[in-house]
Amino acid sequence: MKQKQAVLSIAGFDPTGGAGILTDAAVIRSQGFHPLVVLTSVAAQGANQLLEVIPLPAEFVGKELGIVEREFEIGAIKIGMLYSPDVVEAVTDFISHKECPVVLDPVIKSSSRGDLILPEAVDLIEGELIPHCTLVTPNADEAAWFNKSDIQTKEEAIKAALALSEKWRCSVLLKGGHLQDQLVDIFVDQGTVNEYPHERHHTHLNLRGTGCALSTLAAIGLMQKNDPKAGVEFAICAVNDAIKSAYSTGRDGGVGFLEL
Repeated sequence: MKQKQAVLSIAGFDPTGGAGILTDAAVIRSQGFHPLVVLTSVAAQGANQLLEVIPLPAEFVGKELGIVEREFEIGAIKIGMLYSPDVVEAVTDFISHKECPVVLDPVIKSSSRGDLILPEAVDLIEGELIPHCTLVTPNADEAAWFNKSDIQTKEEAIKAALALSEKWRCSVLLKGGHLQDQLVDIFVDQGTVNEYPHERHHTHLNLRGTGCALSTLAAIGLMQKNDPKAGVEFAICAVNDAIKSAYSTGRDGGVGFLEL
């Protein structure tokens, strides 16, 4: 019987399957690995609204983490929505002794602008969780929040990514889909800046799950490749391919899902 490497996603649940832990699991399977999933919260959300978030108790999240740690050798870890301070602390305890790549997608707001984390948990993420991460993948809005700066242009994005990488002492992939002047991802590793410009995809679809997929693919890329730059480039290329073949479903037909 063949063996498959296990990859862990620690994230929240989106009932539409367009983001969160369902997307992460689909990404992991699409790359030929076995998905492990630890649920942190359940969000009643769709493409255009976030009604409510119910966090799971930190004690329960700790039990989930304990099970996957006992039964599997984990090759890489992706962290998404954590929501509450207690869960941030539980996840921090878990990853603090891990040697595999750990990628954090620091989600703060949903695509409909609803809060996906409590304010008091954000400080814990920056102060306690990030020091144990290999790579952090904020979008422009999230990077602006952490850097306490305005990010509208590529130059401002580069400046923020450099500052955050230095402050956090880890690699940073700043997703540039929210920039006004152009579409470019900025990857900073040990003070070196790499730019990855993209063409905007002319589609009527409101694409969901791109950030979730990118961070999960980055964790896989870092696991497979010795070079962080090569791992990130693998993730960016894979997401671009998934966007090109995106499909729509649902009643209004305007919501797009990645073809993984």
